[in-house]
Amino acid sequence: MKTALLVSNRLPDESGGRAEKVATRVELMAERGWRVVVGHAPEPYVRGFPSALLGMCRLARREDPDLVVSINNPFHLHLHGYLVARYAGVPWLAELRDPIASHPDRAPTSPRTWGAHAVERLVVREADQVVWHDGIQIPEDYFAERYPDVPAERFFRLPVMGYERATFETAPAREQDAFTVTYAGSFYEGWIEPYTFLEGLGAYREAGGDPLRAQFYGDWNEDYARAATEAGVTDWVETHEFVPHEEIVPVLKGADVLLYVGGDDPGNRLNLPSKLWDYVGARTPILAVVDPSFRVAEFLRDHRLGVVVEPGDAEGIAAALRRLRAGEVGFAADADVERFSREHSADVLAQVFDAVADGRNVVRATEAGSDTDADADDGSGPGAGIGAGR
Repeated sequence: MKTALLVSNRLPDESGGRAEKVATRVELMAERGWRVVVGHAPEPYVRGFPSALLGMCRLARREDPDLVVSINNPFHLHLHGYLVARYAGVPWLAELRDPIASHPDRAPTSPRTWGAHAVERLVVREADQVVWHDGIQIPEDYFAERYPDVPAERFFRLPVMGYERATFETAPAREQDAFTVTYAGSFYEGWIEPYTFLEGLGAYREAGGDPLRAQFYGDWNEDYARAATEAGVTDWVETHEFVPHEEIVPVLKGADVLLYVGGDDPGNRLNLPSKLWDYVGARTPILAVVDPSFRVAEFLRDHRLGVVVEPGDAEGIAAALRRLRAGEVGFAADADVERFSREHSADVLAQVFDAVADGRNVVRATEAGSDTDADADDGSGPGAGIGAGR
C-alpha cells in the first residue's frame, strides 16, 4: 500500500464538516490502496507555521510518503505542501477546495489577496499536478486563460465531491408524523437566509394549504423567529441545534422536501455546495430558493430533482409547496445520482494519486466535460477513461 501525506488544518477525529471530509478521505483511499496520514496545520496559522512545518517534516521522515497532498482553504496549506514535498523528495499534488487568488469573499486589495496570488503562482508553477473538484467556483478555462504558458496537462478537474453512498444506503429514514420540509446547515447574513421561504410558507397557509412542518437544523436567530411570526407560521416551524452528520442523514431521508437556499449573490453563481450532495444522496425532492441562472439551479432542473424558485418570490414558494405536496414534481425516480457519490470521486482521485506518484500527469483536464452535465449518462466527464501524460 502506498502512502500519501495529506496537509490539512483539520484532523479526522475532530468535529465539523471539514474534519468529516478528511476522515472519509482516509477511509475511502485506504479501500483504493492508499494509506493517508494527516499532517496537521492548526491555528494560529501565521505564528504556528514553523512548528506545524517542523511537525510535518518529522511525519514525512517517519512515514516515508510516496506523495504529498495539500488542500485549501486556508491557502497557506499549499505552502506547507510545497515545502514538505521538497523536504521528502516526493511529488506534490495541490488540491483546491476553493479558489485561491480569485476567491469571491476576499477584497481585491487586501494583503491576504496579495498573499493568495503569490501562493497560487507557486501552486501553478511548482506542483506536479493541480486538481480541483467540479462544483467549486473556478471556471473550467480558468488556468488555461490565466496561465497560458503552463502545460495544460498540469491541471485536472475532478468529479464533484459528492455524497457518501455507503452512509446514505445504510441509514434508516426517520419517520415523520406530518408532511415535513427540512433545512440543514448554516445561514449567512445578507446572503443565505430563510426570509423568502418563510414568507412563501405564510402565503401557502393563507391560501388554504394543508398543514406542514418546517424544521431547521442549525442556524436560527431572533430575526428569523420574528419573520416566522410575521408570516403567521410560528406553529409550523420547528428548530434544532446542529447535529452530527450521521444523525442528520436519517432526518434528510425521512423528510418529504429538503429546502436549499442559495440566494442571488453573483459570486455564488458557479457553486455546487457540499450541502447539495447530501440532499442528492437522500433522494428527497429539493425546493431550491436560488437565482434560476445559477449552476445549482441548472443542475436541479437538468436532473429533475425538485423545484427552483427565485429569491424574493413568496408566491412562487407557495405554488411550489402545493405542487410538491400534490406530487406533481419531485425527485425523479430514474435519476442517475450514483456518479455524484464520494466513492466515484475517490475512484478518480486514486487514479490521480497513482499517476502523480509515478511521475506522470493525468490527461483530459480542461477538455473534459462535466460529470454534472445532463447528457453525461455514460460516465463521461472528469476522470472517465483517464490516462496519463509526461
